[in-house]
Amino acid sequence: MVYIIIIIIVIAILGWSALLLGYSDKHTKPLSVHVDQVFDKRCLPIILEHDPPAKKAIIMVHGYPSTPYCYTYAAQRAYQAGYDVYAPLLPGFGTKPADLYNTTFSQWYAFLKNFYEDKRIEYEYLYVLGTSMGGSMTLRLGEEFSGTPEAPDALVTVAAPVFLNDLRLGAIQNWGYYIMRIIALFVPAINPKIHTGDKEVNDGNELWIGYSGSFVRGGVSFMHALKQIRKNLDHITVPLLAIHDEGDKTISFKNLSVIQSAVNAHPFVARPTAMQATHRKHVLLMYKSVQEELMDEILAFLKKDKRS
Repeated sequence: MVYIIIIIIVIAILGWSALLLGYSDKHTKPLSVHVDQVFDKRCLPIILEHDPPAKKAIIMVHGYPSTPYCYTYAAQRAYQAGYDVYAPLLPGFGTKPADLYNTTFSQWYAFLKNFYEDKRIEYEYLYVLGTSMGGSMTLRLGEEFSGTPEAPDALVTVAAPVFLNDLRLGAIQNWGYYIMRIIALFVPAINPKIHTGDKEVNDGNELWIGYSGSFVRGGVSFMHALKQIRKNLDHITVPLLAIHDEGDKTISFKNLSVIQSAVNAHPFVARPTAMQATHRKHVLLMYKSVQEELMDEILAFLKKDKRS
């Protein structure tokens, strides 16, 4: 009988963690970004503005726990194509790992939303491009603003998740995600470090800078937010180009088909890649082997907006 009770308790705890039962973000207070405290100047926001300012702009949103530096090439290409470019640094990122410990998706997204609303007023045409978690945030902007006067003119996502694990789809990227909420009760992060790149050249992957380690408390918040983002995908009606590599080792490629089947974007373009590489095949616009081709396609997609 004792063993049965123990088993029931264990199952209940695992279910509480895996299903995020009763979860809500504890921290929702607005955050600001301290650009004077970045650990490397490459973490700074990217701001490329024409003089006089262009009529069209692109906001580029980095992932978790990345920095705007992943958009160095993409930002220059967009600027050369006539767009003003903004790649903000999200609060908690790019300074020191402890700054991220007790922040949440609600706070990161609120910062991005305010940034977006400010730029929406400034520009006649505004586009949003997001990678990884930045892609999830891009989808959420599309869900919130589609069908309103503040709607983005088009969206582009790169390796955007709307789930991390999905048993029904047979898409298990990391079994550890199911116990992350339990771990987060005791520690905010596992082996957190500042990462300033690798010595070995690897298709541009070596240039990635941000935090390394597992930020479990923020990860739980992110997983919870993805449930609502996935539920509301059908709210997206603005043009959407979604890019994902078939061999992505960070976010399951099956996310692309889930997005494709749910959105009401017009037009919607699904763009899979099939890289032959040793890196994680995730932050695609950093990789020298594909970044030029993908940016050509992204700029061509945005150009189809007749108002641009």
